[in-house]
Amino acid sequence: MGKTTKRMSQLFAVLMVLAILLSGCGTAAPATSAAPSSSAPAKSSEAAAASSEAAPAPEASLEAVELNAWFLAPQVKDVELVQAEVSKLLSEKINATIKLNYFWWDSYADKQKLALASGEAIDTMFSPQWWNYETYVSQKAYLELDDLLANYGKNIVANIHPSYLEAPRIDGVLYGIPTNKDMLGVSGVLVNKAMAEKYNMDFSGVKTPADLEPFLKTIKENEPDVIPFISTKGDQSSYFMMDYSASINGDVGFIKTDGDIKVLNTKETEQYKTVQALARDWFKKGYINEDVATLQDGMPVKKAQKAFMWAEQLKPGKDKEMEAQLGYEIVQIYAYQGLPRYTMTGDLTNSMFVIPRASKNPERAMMFLDLMFYDKQLKNLISWGIEGVHYKKISENQIDYADGVSAENSGYTGMAQWAQGGNQFLDYLWANESPDKWAKMKEFNDSAVPTKALGWTFNQEPVKTEIAACTTVGDEFGAALNSGIVDYAEAYPKMQKAYETAGINAIIAEAQKQLDAFAAKAK
Repeated sequence: MGKTTKRMSQLFAVLMVLAILLSGCGTAAPATSAAPSSSAPAKSSEAAAASSEAAPAPEASLEAVELNAWFLAPQVKDVELVQAEVSKLLSEKINATIKLNYFWWDSYADKQKLALASGEAIDTMFSPQWWNYETYVSQKAYLELDDLLANYGKNIVANIHPSYLEAPRIDGVLYGIPTNKDMLGVSGVLVNKAMAEKYNMDFSGVKTPADLEPFLKTIKENEPDVIPFISTKGDQSSYFMMDYSASINGDVGFIKTDGDIKVLNTKETEQYKTVQALARDWFKKGYINEDVATLQDGMPVKKAQKAFMWAEQLKPGKDKEMEAQLGYEIVQIYAYQGLPRYTMTGDLTNSMFVIPRASKNPERAMMFLDLMFYDKQLKNLISWGIEGVHYKKISENQIDYADGVSAENSGYTGMAQWAQGGNQFLDYLWANESPDKWAKMKEFNDSAVPTKALGWTFNQEPVKTEIAACTTVGDEFGAALNSGIVDYAEAYPKMQKAYETAGINAIIAEAQKQLDAFAAKAK
């Protein structure tokens, strides 16, 4: 990079330490002091397991409570079985039981909005940055977490790099606890391996998403009962923009760079026009599902092997994680080759848990989140279910479905592990996963280049009225454009006019002002 400014030196130091930490963070023990230094040796998986067994009994002064927790997860039939086992553990450790509420993609955002507006007593809930996190903070829907973290979250602090706990801050105040996982976003697609092999497909020449078309054409012509490319509300457009641009709020964002940042409307960039034109072409040719603009959950179609390909955010081992959910072999293909890989605030806040202001038990909620960062038994119970019922151990740190159980008949499967909170590196690996998955994750994280926006979070308060109006515009026009059911040249001028009336230029100006101030202060 060749830069020697204090800002970039600090950011590279952060990335190096984070990469070291992540390579061993699946093996952390309970905290006894502040966060470990980068020179701290990685702890063994046996130590992590022992840490769960050695967890102290709850203080006698803790009254029994029931926690109400919300997760982004499918409606699995054995949730009450798992809930009972989680409650047993929590009763021993923090004198609490728990009500697990699982809502999937098709309903989570709407239910969250209604619950927070009504003041429902929820103790902790999944709330990523990309799902109106800043809006809910501005509405004072979430509790400030600094004091709670200091008093009840020492194992969180010890087992996650400090940069993660800086990223969710707004005006210096912490409102969310990020999940400890991969630290950058790279786009690509997942493919049904058996179908690909049936037609001798070779993906080695794929350099851009457009190079995927011949494979979609083959499926369209030979598999009439299979959707060549399944998309939910045009989600591939967001994924295929991921390597190029970052969202600040809705379509207000910037082109990824390690230099100075210019805030703009990302739907006006040449890259978005290319992505939208591709979606339009694929939709017209029948490669994309006809209900693309309204479909919210494609998982049932994928599980039934009625879809050949779909877009995802990729990382090392993403294909194997999805195999465990779907029950058949998957191939992952990166959408772009040769592009720099950047990391920024959104990459560190795309999976977080908050404590709503209406929580009746905020202290106990933080204790629960703290356990999820070092208690391997609890973390794997929520991630995979009950040993002997849903899975069996085949080695110290690898599992497979329990005898007689498969992806099709399991009562607890299809979980999005990245969205379950806590320390993902405590999760058992499945039999099909590489034992060196975390080493590969370290290499992946090492490839990240920091932007000057790393650590910055947009304060929406000065333009909250404009943001609300622009959100309505995005909801009205976005899905149709992203999915390809309308042409950009026809639809975007209407959207642009509506955006200008709603005040998008004021949002862009305010974001640029805040970013410039942040960058100047960091020098």
